[in-house]
Amino acid sequence: MTQRTQRKPPAKKGSNLSTLWWILGGVVGLGLIILLAISIAGEQELDASIGFGEITMEGDPLPLFADPLNDAAVGLTAAAVSGSDWKGNQYSITADGRPKLLVLLAHWCPHCQNEVPVIQQWINDGGLPEGVDMYSLTVFTDQLRPNWPPQDWLEAEGWTLPVIMDDEIGTAAAAYGMASTPMYVVLDGDNKVVQRIAGEIGVDGLNALSQLALESVG
Repeated sequence: MTQRTQRKPPAKKGSNLSTLWWILGGVVGLGLIILLAISIAGEQELDASIGFGEITMEGDPLPLFADPLNDAAVGLTAAAVSGSDWKGNQYSITADGRPKLLVLLAHWCPHCQNEVPVIQQWINDGGLPEGVDMYSLTVFTDQLRPNWPPQDWLEAEGWTLPVIMDDEIGTAAAAYGMASTPMYVVLDGDNKVVQRIAGEIGVDGLNALSQLALESVG
């Protein structure tokens, strides 16, 4: 018995063209995705400077804040720190004879987000005593974390305190030995550390620290 060899039907031209179009479409689609990713990365790189400033520090950084009951920084002279806010306003924290209360804030920190409206309301209510200067510093800025950039957050809160924006290497945070946020630093008129404290302190804490600053000049 003779076996018949079955021949495969010839491929249809339409089928080949369809496959080709699918391949080309995939290549083009992948290319667009890559271009989009590069574009986004470029925009992020460009925007990275938005939340940062330029810091000038004269002096030695304070020891890292670790023990609130036995703070090694108390009595030490803090470095003179100068910088600006996002509008270009320049500020300096120096030994100018005036006591100061500093608050260091991170935009992504939930405790900072809780504390900022409390501080602003306290200021609006006249809580900051005459003769005490108060400054805020934005630190640990990270465009990949929530609530970025910090200036949008603070403007939305109606923030009125002078702001110094830390640089990308954290010079200001290091100057005050910052380990966590929020952190408060009380300085006397000679820029010596009176007290440092971290965490939410509320109105009672703000009253206590500002009074401590006022009393530090005798």
